Amino acid sequence: MPPDAVRPDRREAEKERPRSGIGHHVEAVVPATGTVRLRPDKRPRQRAESKSVDWQPARWGADVAEAFVEVPQEFRAGDRVQFTRNNYRADRLNGQTAEVVAIDPAESSMVIQREDGRREMLDLAHLADRHLRPGWVRTIHSNQGATCDLVLAHLESFRANTVDARSVYVAISRARHGAAVYTDNRANLTEALGIRDGAQVGAIDEAMKVPDMAIANPAPVRGAGMAIGG
Repeated sequence: MPPDAVRPDRREAEKERPRSGIGHHVEAVVPATGTVRLRPDKRPRQRAESKSVDWQPARWGADVAEAFVEVPQEFRAGDRVQFTRNNYRADRLNGQTAEVVAIDPAESSMVIQREDGRREMLDLAHLADRHLRPGWVRTIHSNQGATCDLVLAHLESFRANTVDARSVYVAISRARHGAAVYTDNRANLTEALGIRDGAQVGAIDEAMKVPDMAIANPAPVRGAGMAIGG
């Protein structure tokens, strides 16, 4: 399936080629000639549509372009969203989160409040403002330094490259009031943590002592929560 959008690298900024650093919509794909017709994304305050460009990835640019497939998403006021791509012009970094304050479907716009309290409007008709996803679930790596009231950690015991005592400690120590660990096999997870890290981490030991029922059905905690996983 062809991507919905393509962003060429700055090294491809040449005449009659896709402009670098901005998104392009895929209008058509011609397999016989290896050509992709791209329409540059309309930039803010730009009235006229930009001219389409015929791109031949086999000849130039395929190794320095990023491709994205758009998926339908629903957001409502009060939702938490996460940026999925760096946008230095807008001072947004991949992994940062914000809260949805208001949505205007007629204008395809969304007002968000950043973690530092700043508010800004996203133009969802603009590709650069659509690199978003729901922000309730985050990886352990991207959640370092964050805190929330309740953490629900999904840890699969067979993922040796991501499950170790250090990462589990990072996960459950994000919580202010409570943490629950969900896994495919409790015994295997406990064994895996011991095998891959000889050091005993107090917080993990205490979490593993909680009865199965308490882990499967953690007591409700009022306040904002965060689900994270390896």
